[in-house]
Amino acid sequence: MKKVTTTIQRQWLREIVAGRKTVEYREIKPYWTKRLASLDCPFLLRLINGMTAKAPEVTVRVDRIRKNSRSGYYELRIGKIVEVHNWDRRRECPVK
Repeated sequence: MKKVTTTIQRQWLREIVAGRKTVEYREIKPYWTKRLASLDCPFLLRLINGMTAKAPEVTVRVDRIRKNSRSGYYELRIGKIVEVHNWDRRRECPVK
């Protein structure tokens, strides 16, 4: 299964890990159009909050991509959380 890596803000990482956010949005721009065109669903999406070695991250399986031209975003449907690193699920914050 192919894997795509990108960054994410901490508030959205928190919501995804807690299971409250099931759709990740990315703007319809040439960068994302090219990256998503080469993928077949399902694929893995690795979301990192920061650029350090201990940055919190989550890897999820994306089951479906929907291009919403009206809103101007790709909608990536999150299926399952595959793995979580450097994140305390109980306290919903980074591991120190």
